[in-house]
This record gives sequence, structure tokens and C-alpha cells, in this order.
Amino acid sequence: MDKYEVLEKYFKKDNIVSFRGKQEEAIDAVLAGEKVLCLMPTGEGKSLIYQVSGLCIGQAVIVISPLIALMKQQYNDLVKKGLRCLFLSELDYRNQFKELNSIAKGSLPDFIFISPERAANDGHLEFVLNLIRDKIGLVVVDEAHCISQWGEDFRPAYKTIPDFINRVFGSNSWPHILCLTATLNNDDRRQIESDFGITKTIISPNLWRTNLNLTLINLGSIKDDSKDDILQRIFEKHKGEKILVFVHRKHGSKGTTRTLYRKFSEMYTGIDFFDADISDSEKNRILQGFKDGSIKIVFATSAFGMGVDIPDIRVVVHYLISESVEQYYQEVGRAGRDGKPAYGYLLYTKQSRNGRKRLIESSLCNEEILRAEYANRIPRRGSELGSIKYEELTEERRTAFALLIEYKVINVVAKGVQSTQCYKESGNEGKQFLKEIKEVTATQLTKVVCKRRGTPINSLISNIWRLCSKGELSLASSPGKAIFYTINKELYDDIVEEIINDQQVKREKRMEAFMKFVTAIENDESAETIVKTALNIT
Repeated sequence: MDKYEVLEKYFKKDNIVSFRGKQEEAIDAVLAGEKVLCLMPTGEGKSLIYQVSGLCIGQAVIVISPLIALMKQQYNDLVKKGLRCLFLSELDYRNQFKELNSIAKGSLPDFIFISPERAANDGHLEFVLNLIRDKIGLVVVDEAHCISQWGEDFRPAYKTIPDFINRVFGSNSWPHILCLTATLNNDDRRQIESDFGITKTIISPNLWRTNLNLTLINLGSIKDDSKDDILQRIFEKHKGEKILVFVHRKHGSKGTTRTLYRKFSEMYTGIDFFDADISDSEKNRILQGFKDGSIKIVFATSAFGMGVDIPDIRVVVHYLISESVEQYYQEVGRAGRDGKPAYGYLLYTKQSRNGRKRLIESSLCNEEILRAEYANRIPRRGSELGSIKYEELTEERRTAFALLIEYKVINVVAKGVQSTQCYKESGNEGKQFLKEIKEVTATQLTKVVCKRRGTPINSLISNIWRLCSKGELSLASSPGKAIFYTINKELYDDIVEEIINDQQVKREKRMEAFMKFVTAIENDESAETIVKTALNIT
């Protein structure tokens, strides 16, 4: 089908009968084989670009997205259109195993939704996708600004996506590539273009949303507690409307998602909070409640904002100043996606300015964390092979680990399981395989097996995935995922200096962008002027 036939067949029921903005140009570029980076404002239909492109290509589409709630929403929308989709994050480990083996046998979804963390550590997924790589036509990186350390929304696992694509397709055989985001500064843009070999960057000329009415409220030196009074007035002014309050902090004695929720839930009904520490089921409940209107006010960290398509959010409040104009505009763009008038309020105080400065100053990787992560990665007992459980790493350690890979100190050789004890035989070949493993070691630790048998880890792991895909092995318990690596070189002082200097440059750039934002606010410039100047909107 061509793009117009796809639009007619799948999207006419959603009242989408034509392309708008840069959608068609981006679709044409993807179909022409370009590696595309597309910048379009929130609410302008970036997801339609990958959906139409993928259906035109006629092969499976991998969508890498940072937020489970966002993937769930897009998954549901496509399933309603009669398309076959796979969303691994909502499945337990047994059903994930079953779905991956089904793909290996040729039952291929139209769209496969995965998180960057899964791309970073799921060897079974990587193996299966490699098996059917010729049937995958497009890889989409949504919310692509998370790739770059130049901004607050950086996610360490995003840095591993190019390596994931290489491991699935080969370094010279990438499929169509599409990176999507709403706003990028020049440093972010250059980083993404470099990491993904972007050949065509498409930027919407209409980044300004005319239906947004933005107000900056400069409260000067008053205590942050007084912001609550202003916040309550905003709630009263917009009573009954959907209001999203960006707080940016989860924990503390005041001014957090939880403290504000507790305070205002005594005054209003239909209130909740959303941050990274609540369960996935809670996130889905809150998202659904906000969508259907049973929840009217949500106190959230920036995680809630990314890509969530609730068109009738009328108000976005920034309780704490954003790190940059780009982040502010990305977040305030959650409001009014239906094109109707919407409102943004930023509550600025010098106290919150200083709080944000402290967050920036403590951001990114420091020398102590970097050296500690390297020390933790040196294999014990003289073995040349190391392993980690990626899911157990803190965000700081994930960043350090990503940097050690980026600077070629560490080389990832395989993604597998710590031990084969999680498997049971389902066929004669699987039975013989496990019997031989148990003869080598009762613990069935994969590293021990490789050392005692002299088998390369990638060969052993590939054999495990092969047997799983053939139905020779099945799961007896949840698999303990592991990333296996070798140390390429010692972390010499000059490498540490190079990494830390780069981190410092990024930290200073972020602080510079923040202080420009602050200065504009303190000079009483309007929000429209500030945004248009920063984003070069005429």
C-alpha cells in the first residue's frame, strides 16, 4: 500500500484524512531510505509518521520508547485498528518467553514496542530479532532527546541503542531509521545525528503552538511555601479541568509529587501523583484515570510528560523551573493537544532557581563514580570475563557503565543468563544440553561452564537461545538476565581526564542554558518571547 491507502484504511476512522505539517515529508524521507531525525511540536502527530511508514514498508517495526505508559497507549491504539502488536513490558516472564519463541518461528507482529533498557540487556530478544532481521523494515527511536547527555532527560540505556542495532542487523545493514522528538538544542541534535548516522533532519517551521497561553509568575525571593497559595488559585480558576503539575522531585519534606499530593488531596477530589517509584500498574491506572477524566489533577515528574497523548489537558503548571527552555516547552506542550485554548503557568522563585542549580551541578558522572564502576567491573579470580545484572544498577552506575563502553574500556560480548538453572528440558536436545552443563558445575553458572569447557561465552549463550527458540528448553523460573563483558584496556588517568572533562563541558553547557532561561524570566520577558528566541521561531 502507498501512504494514502494506509491513511484511508487505518486512520480515516480517527478523522485523519490528510497529512499535516512535516508528516508527509518525513514519511517520504523514511521510504526513500534516509536515516531521519524529525522535530515536530507536541500534538502534531509524530507517531503517525512511523505508523504510516511502517505499514507502507510492509515489514515489522521496532519502536523504542522510554515510558511504559506511552508504549501501552500506542499499542492499544494500533491493536484497535486490527494490527498485530507486541508489548513485552505488560507480559510476565513466561509469556514474554512464549511470544519471543513465536516470533522466532515466523509469527511476526506489525509493531514491536520495547524500552531502551530491554534493548540494553535482553539477549533473547536480540537473538530472535537477529533471526528475522530481514523481515524488519524500520527501527523507531521515540523521544530521541533522551539519547543525549546535554539535557536533563538523558537515559543511559539510550546510548546503547546503536550497539543494539549493530548486534541485530550488522553495522552495515541497518534498516530504515527514524528518530522522533519535539524539541532539541543544537548539541542534542548533533549528538543524535552522529550516533545514528542521520542523513536527513526535518524540522517543523511551526514549532510555536498558537493555542497555548503561557504565563511566567515571578515570585522573587518569597519562600517556596507561598507557591502553594498561587497553585491553589490556579486550581480554583481552572476547576473541573485537567491539570498537570510538573514538580520534578519525588522525595523530600516539601514541594514533591507526594507532599503536594497529600496536601491538596485534602482539598480536592480526583487528585493523584505520578513518578518513577510507583508500580507499572499504578502508572497505568493514573494514566487511564487522567484520560477518562476520573482524575483531574496529577502531580508528576517529567517522566509523565513524554509523549503521553491526552488531548484535553487544559493546564500545565511548572512548580519548579525547568532546566532549559526546550524542556519547559516540551512539557508545557502536553496541554491543548486537541487544538483548543490551553494554559501554562511557571511559578518562579529564587529558591527554586537555586534548587535547580544544585541539581545541575550534581548531575552527570563524576570521577569517583566512574572509577568505582570500573573497579566493580574488573573480573574476580583472574577470569577474563565479567558479568552484571543491568537492572540492578542505579542510574548513576548505568551512566558510568555506558561511558566505559563508549570509551571502549569495556566490550560487551554477550547478553544472556547468569545460570541455566532457570531452564528445564522440553526435548531430547535440551535434555542432553542441560545434562552436560550439570556435569560441569552444579550451580550451572554460565561463566563457570565457559571457563571449565573453554567455550566462548557468546557461543554458549547463542546455543541457549537457539534451543529456546526450537522449543528444546522452556522456563522453570524467571531468568536472571546478565550482560557479559571483557575489559579492553585499563582505565588510565588520561581516559578518566577525557571523560570527566567532557562531562564538565556538558554540565557547564546545561548550566549556561539554564541561566539564560533564568535571566530572561528575571528580566520580565514574556514566555512567548523566551521560547521563540531559544528555538529560533519567527
